[in-house]
Amino acid sequence: MNNPHKNARTTPHIRALIVDRALRKRQPVRDIASTFGISTHTVYKWIARYREAGEAGLESASSRPHASPRQMPKQWVELIQKMRLT
Repeated sequence: MNNPHKNARTTPHIRALIVDRALRKRQPVRDIASTFGISTHTVYKWIARYREAGEAGLESASSRPHASPRQMPKQWVELIQKMRLT
C-alpha cells in the first residue's frame, strides 16, 4: 500500500531523504525534523523502520490491526449476511 493521504507530511520518497540525512549525512535529528515539519519522534521512527526492514520499511503500511480478538465468529457473520438477504 503506497497511497498516502492528501495531508501526509511524509511519503516514501521523503522518508528515504530523512533516513539518508540521518544515517549517511549525519545531520542532527532535530534539524531534520524541523526541515520536514515533523517531530523528532517521527524521524527516529523512520530510522528504526529502515534499520529493521530496509527500503521496504519506508513504504506506507495498512493501519488494519494484525489481530481482532473480539471479532465476531465467522459462522455468526455468515448467518447475519444470509438473514439480510432474505
